[in-house]
Formats: sequence, C-alpha cells, structure tokens
Amino acid sequence: MSYYFAAVISIAFILTALVAGNNLSAAVGTLVGSRTLSRFGGSLLGAIGFSAGLLVQGGRLHSTASSLLPSSHEIITLALLVALFIFILANLLRVPLSLIMALVGTSIGLSLRFGTHLDSGLVVLIALTWILAPVLSIILSYLLNRWMTRWKPPDVWSFARNLKILLLFISFFTAFTLGANTIGFISQVARINGVSTLLLVVAIFIGSFFLSGGIIRRVGSEMYMMRYTNAFVSLAVSSILVEGATFLGIPLSNTQTLTSSVFGSGLSYRDKAMNLRPFFLTVATWIASPVLGILFGYLI
Repeated sequence: MSYYFAAVISIAFILTALVAGNNLSAAVGTLVGSRTLSRFGGSLLGAIGFSAGLLVQGGRLHSTASSLLPSSHEIITLALLVALFIFILANLLRVPLSLIMALVGTSIGLSLRFGTHLDSGLVVLIALTWILAPVLSIILSYLLNRWMTRWKPPDVWSFARNLKILLLFISFFTAFTLGANTIGFISQVARINGVSTLLLVVAIFIGSFFLSGGIIRRVGSEMYMMRYTNAFVSLAVSSILVEGATFLGIPLSNTQTLTSSVFGSGLSYRDKAMNLRPFFLTVATWIASPVLGILFGYLI
C-alpha cells in the first residue's frame, strides 16, 4: 500500500510539473511576448494562478475522478503511468496531445479492463462537453471580435492602457481555471487531498520556472503577434468555458477552448486568408488523445 501511494504521489508530482511548464505559455504568453511582464514575472503570475485554482476549486472534480476510476492505488498508479507515457511520447513526436483527455481515456480503459462499474452517463456528458466547448469557443470568439473591431473607443490610449490591465487579470484567471480543472483532475485521480496537495503546489512552481523557458518564449511571441483585443477575447472565452466545466465537475482541456477561441478570432477577419490545416491537425489530436488513453488503459 505504502509503495503504491509513494508511486502515485511521485507520478502526480511529475505530471503536475510537466502540465504547469507546458501550459504556462497559454496563460501568460501574451504578457511576456509584449514585455508587459518579464519571463520571471509571467512565471510567478502563472504559478500563483495554477496554485490558487488547485487549492480553491481542485476538489470539484472529485466525484468525476471517483466515478471514472476505482479507489485502488494499483489502478491509479497504472492510470497515471499510462498518461505520463502518452504525454512524453507525444512530446518526443512533437504532437500536441492533451494530457487531461488522455488521462480521462486511460481511466475509462482501465475501468473496462478491470470490470469496474463505469458511469456511462458521465462518459457521454464528458464527450458532449468536449464536442460543444470548441464549437462555443469559436462562435463566441468570432462574435466578440467582430463586435470589438466595429467599436471605436473614445480614447484610444486609455483603452489600450486599460486593456493591458484586463490582460493581467484574464491571464491570471486563465491560469486559475487550468489549475482548478487540469491539475485539479490530476490531484483527484491520484486521490491527493489535504496537506499532500502542497506537494503539487511545489511541482507547479518547479514546472513554471524551470520547464517552460523555450515554450513561453515561442508561444509568447506568437500570441503577441495577435492584437491585444484578439488575445483578450481568446483568453476570456477559453477561461470562462473551462471555469464553467469545473463548476459542473467536468474535466475540460484548456488547449481545446483556447485553440478554438484563437481560430474564431482569426475567422472574424474576412480580409485575411487562414491556413486551416494546423487547426484540423489539432482537432485530430483531440480525438487521438482519449482514444489512445482507452486503448493503452485497456490493453495494459
């Protein structure tokens, strides 16, 4: 029992650090790319946001994690190991697979493998959320960006200054929602609660400061190429949808919502041609992530 518990804590620690490092750019990339914050300042803001989300709302996914995976340290260890393997494999192949989708798929596969009761209604609800969330992200981002491009602020400089302040807030909120949902789901799958959660907070800070360097510079510069209004709308739509999913206890990848929001922002400019191939390749990875998780979980 103690051996498996130590293994669960260790793997969850590694997964949390990797998630924090890989997702920091999504939250604070615009701020770092525009030099509103230094890389250190962006990492600190993101790490605090991740930690706050985990500590305040991470427990909201307890019921879902318990329904998808039985409370067995052996099975939980397998679930986390498979998710870690898929995550590392995807990074080696430079394929942007979603960890949270892979972990949900792995949990389902293991439940089927060991013949434990699986709440089919919950699985259907999660699948529907994963389908509807990107669609809503595209629609909302498109409509909001169309409205903002038509609106003419009375004082452009004051608007730009206030928008930077709003970007600080929405970047923190994006990190908060990811900490609550993605890292919160990892903690609940691992059945980590109470004082042990502080270990994941340590992992968050390690990942944010030491595993995010190249990613935050690259994505930060790409996000900065977007207009401030585009970046703000994309982050706002994405984080609000993820927060809504957290309140419902549904794991939702911020990669899905943010990528779709950015895509919706791009569609709002009718005078610009868009390369659809990268977006559709990303959609394909959303399908592959849970499918691979189910297959590996069932066949292990």
